[in-house]
Amino acid sequence: MSASNLTGTDKAILDVLKRGRDGDHPWGIATKGYLVDETGYSRNSVYNRLEVLEARGYVKLVHEPTRLFEFVSDPRED
Repeated sequence: MSASNLTGTDKAILDVLKRGRDGDHPWGIATKGYLVDETGYSRNSVYNRLEVLEARGYVKLVHEPTRLFEFVSDPRED
């Protein structure tokens, strides 16, 4: 997947995960529910795109019970 293949949902998810990146506070992690709330996209859309982003290595599932995801990389920066 290249940056040109990202959907609007993909971009919104990555943007939420990257918030605070240059600050002193923790950044780069969020639950699926939080991502739904912050992006405004439907639960199904966010869930489906997280699976794609995870398969491509851009996000990583770090806690299964809470469905907590962590930012890994952004194809827009390659």
